[in-house]
Amino acid sequence: MRIAIDGTTLCALDGSRGAGIEHYTWGLVGAMIRAGKAHAFFISTPPGLSRVRRHELQVMGENVTILPSFGPKLSFLSRHVLLPLRFLVRQPDVLFSPFGQLPLLWRGKSVVTVHDLAIFEHPEWFPEGQDFSVTTSVPKSLERADRVIAVSQSTQEKLLEVFPMTEGKTQVVWEGVSLEAAYEALKHTDENSKRFPYDRDVVLCLGTIEPRKNLVNAFLAFDQFLQSHPEQATQVRLVVAGKKGWRMQEIENELIRVNRAWREAEPNGVIQLLGPVTEEEKWNLLARASCLLYPSYDEGFGLPVLEAMAVGTPVIASNRGALPEVGGDAAMYVEPEDTEAMSFALSQCLLVPEGVRELKEMGIKRAAEFSWERAAKQTLKVLQEVAQAESGA
Repeated sequence: MRIAIDGTTLCALDGSRGAGIEHYTWGLVGAMIRAGKAHAFFISTPPGLSRVRRHELQVMGENVTILPSFGPKLSFLSRHVLLPLRFLVRQPDVLFSPFGQLPLLWRGKSVVTVHDLAIFEHPEWFPEGQDFSVTTSVPKSLERADRVIAVSQSTQEKLLEVFPMTEGKTQVVWEGVSLEAAYEALKHTDENSKRFPYDRDVVLCLGTIEPRKNLVNAFLAFDQFLQSHPEQATQVRLVVAGKKGWRMQEIENELIRVNRAWREAEPNGVIQLLGPVTEEEKWNLLARASCLLYPSYDEGFGLPVLEAMAVGTPVIASNRGALPEVGGDAAMYVEPEDTEAMSFALSQCLLVPEGVRELKEMGIKRAAEFSWERAAKQTLKVLQEVAQAESGA
């Protein structure tokens, strides 16, 4: 099978590893190459992808052909007109888009992955300037795609509600987690790190700073925890790791308020914005954290939940979106607006660690059920079915 892959999301626009969809794209594409030695892969790469990472893709197998982007930026012309032509020359059996959008001029067989429908249900959570994607690119892509992969049952259900024309051609393929990275993080945790303070317990919030992550209520719940246990102001720090996103004013205001309230006990702040972290730093933080606090209003999957579980870190997550589906019985769930319940869950993790020992063990077992290898094999099976349908096999 000859597989074309639109690798636009192999990295973030700034060239960094990114998060969410970028992490999914890199993890899945690599696993597909390793699992599909009998197939030929033609992978377009975005302008920001470094030479080092392009080389990493290239050396994964002799069956990989890299199609570097033209020019320093990805334009409408290069993605929607030139890219389909470049793929067409390679005569692929199927085109795979890991991020839900197809090049507009592509007319061959195709499979797309949908991660969530939040922007269609809650546009107020997102920055402006995405009208073309929302009104044109995504709807047309879903209509033209032969098959649509949803990363969770929750995403599939919402997909059918928002885009009924996808009924009968959707399939759930869960994302994966790198168990090797988890093992390395546990084996080589750097407790002498100068960037990460290891002088106290850490409540970790992980991900892009944006309204959907519900950080305002996370900060409020942490404040309530400290009010109930004021001696913990010098023993616990809430750390937010992730790049700055959009519509942050309310989040920043709440952070300032809480830090001011506890300034006398902790002049450096009880809440710390760490900023973007590398992959190694992320795993180091997850392995070191006393718990992961992930109270999002909605998630199409929620990979940080699995990553925390893989290193045995207790998880407090909201009961919305795909988070209960992903975490199963191995996480504590709260209503995203219920800051009292969130505060109580923090007390359980931080003050009664022996009480969450079973949760840690269950989390490790739960994470082991997910792998990029499994996701890759299931995705390749979908692509194979589409390719065979095209040839009449």
